[in-house]
Amino acid sequence: MKRILLLAILLPTFSFAQETKNDNTETSGLKPRFTISGNTTFSDPSQAGLSLEYKSKNLDSGRNSSNILNLSYGMMNYDNNIVDVDGTGFVIELGSRTYIEKGKWDGFYAENFISYGNIKFDETIGGLGKFDGTYSYWSIINPNVGYRFMIGKNVSIDPYVGANWKWEVKGKGDVDNKDVDNFVFRGGIKIGYSF
Repeated sequence: MKRILLLAILLPTFSFAQETKNDNTETSGLKPRFTISGNTTFSDPSQAGLSLEYKSKNLDSGRNSSNILNLSYGMMNYDNNIVDVDGTGFVIELGSRTYIEKGKWDGFYAENFISYGNIKFDETIGGLGKFDGTYSYWSIINPNVGYRFMIGKNVSIDPYVGANWKWEVKGKGDVDNKDVDNFVFRGGIKIGYSF
């Protein structure tokens, strides 16, 4: 399992490091160039939002690569054995995706993101009073592996699984980071339209 996770983390990094300008890139292979998707991820925090993929280049290896921006509404449960509250906020992710099969813009892929999440909690809990705080984190180890199914030329479905290793910012208010896991697994799906 550790080897698979390590491969998922390193594959997009090596692909990005090896890229060079390729003068024989066929522009027809890049049409349509953008994909906008509805995105949902089940993790901690869970996310629902929009994803924009930009087909950017063919790598020297012959594999295709794209850049991705995810803007999501974040939802998280905080449980410290005394209180159990739900918070909401946002998650922003910026990364790259490399398709495994040479020359294809579908099929298996690996991706990694730089992400930032900020979740606020503001809830009154019976006799305990008000619970108020903020949980936020940064992550540069945020790999996914998935498979893109194309339906026709423009519609795609991308199920994926991955992990997120979060570097937490010191909790504000009543939030204590020791009650939140730094390493979490994730899974989700994107349904997109290419243009």
